Amino acid sequence: MLHTLELQDFAIIDRLELELAPGLNVLTGETGAGKSIVVDALQLLAGGRADVGMIRGGSEASLVQATFEAAPVESAARRLTRSGRHTARVDGELVTVSELAERVGRLAVVFGQHAAQELQSAAAQRRQLDRLLPPEAQEALARYRAAFERLAEVERRLEALREAERERSRRLDALAFQIDEIDGVAPRPDEEEALQAELAALQHAERIVSGGSAALAALDGDEPNATALTAAALRELEGAGRYSAPLAELARDLREALGAIGAIGTELEAFLAGFDADPARLDAVQARLAALEGLKRKYGADVAAVLAFRQEAAAELAALERADEDVAELQAERARLDEELTRLAARLTEERRRAGDALAAAVVPLLKQLGMPQARFEAALAPSARRQRHGADEVRFLFSANPGEAPAPVAEIASGGELSRIMLALNLVTGSDVPTVAFDEVDAGVGGATANHVAALLARLAERHQVLVVTHLAQVAAYADAHFVVEKGAAGGRTVTRVRRVAPEQRPQELARMLSGTITEASLKHAQELLELASASRAPA
Repeated sequence: MLHTLELQDFAIIDRLELELAPGLNVLTGETGAGKSIVVDALQLLAGGRADVGMIRGGSEASLVQATFEAAPVESAARRLTRSGRHTARVDGELVTVSELAERVGRLAVVFGQHAAQELQSAAAQRRQLDRLLPPEAQEALARYRAAFERLAEVERRLEALREAERERSRRLDALAFQIDEIDGVAPRPDEEEALQAELAALQHAERIVSGGSAALAALDGDEPNATALTAAALRELEGAGRYSAPLAELARDLREALGAIGAIGTELEAFLAGFDADPARLDAVQARLAALEGLKRKYGADVAAVLAFRQEAAAELAALERADEDVAELQAERARLDEELTRLAARLTEERRRAGDALAAAVVPLLKQLGMPQARFEAALAPSARRQRHGADEVRFLFSANPGEAPAPVAEIASGGELSRIMLALNLVTGSDVPTVAFDEVDAGVGGATANHVAALLARLAERHQVLVVTHLAQVAAYADAHFVVEKGAAGGRTVTRVRRVAPEQRPQELARMLSGTITEASLKHAQELLELASASRAPA
């Protein structure tokens, strides 16, 4: 709900602040006092076109700002400057005008001669009509939108696959080559360490053989050798150990050492017998290590990294090879979604035709009550040029105020007052998801019984919305939950506009002034009757 609206140096207003009430807020005042300026300011705040002519004479800038209650936006402001450097803010943060319009437009909408966006926008008219769709049709609309969005995603994925086809082919070739190159070498984990050890041995084969042979000869060759000398030492220790426990212990240790020397000699002899110092093997080991090094230069720091690269490449290759299957699946899904959308769009068209007939049947009687006895209204449907998120229909509200005139688009043919009254009727029939609705000129050119109908219908709308209306009719003002009077005066040699809220006890006098220009006994009586009538009509049954 709109809580406060503040204007500074806007048009002929130097400073004005309104604290609005829930329900019906009425602005009255003499012609030229600036009543409509308040509505113009609200329209500017909702994203309307800015003009430096809106800045009060003698001022360099003007400001319009508002606060909201129980709304996703707490405050909004728009500042105009003569230099053209206009700014907009929502909750204190700078925003674009389009963002301002989107966010404030969800909270307040203005209807009048200069604010007929709701009747100029085919999308807004379709939304109005769609509010009358029955629940099962609303469900069909939701399914249509879901299918439409899914189809758009499928089309995007297909296009991406088509654009990527050349790159995919190149990547397939590259991955296949890389995998084949790695598989051609077939590296094994921990292979490189063993090969490096074998290479060192093969490169020093002569030293290994000579050293091993000399060691074997020292252990078990011509006497004296290590085995014979150790055996002799053992015999001496064992003999002496019969008389000395420490020597007996040493003899036991030496016997173990003699066994170890024998085992070492046996193993050394077997090693020398099996040691292959073939130059061909050296060449093979060097070639294998060179092949592994070549893979490491391309694919990883070590063999483990090369094998990890190969695994990832194989997974990517498999995914790319599945792309053809993905294309086929997406094409099948596209065909299914296209069929579903065609079916749902046809159903929505039929439902909208029925809703359009119901809308016209409900709106026309209201228009007659609102002073347009010859009014005709239609919700016309035409096929859209292409499938859209809401279906395949373009909705246009057509209107004719006079007999013999063919209905034409509302925004093109209706006057400002007629536009306001048409929107009043539409909002009464279809409802609105915008909490605050403002009307300018809704009662232009009406009086008598029609004025009573306009007043009663505005009050009815105010049961569901906060309504702000500029009026010259006492009948409308009688229904007000908050009545504001806009007055023009002079201060400092300049024209200024002030707004005062009418206290409850002052309402009869204010309505009497509206009825006859002056307060008389007759006008006071009439004013009291209007207030009593308004009160009675709003009382619970």
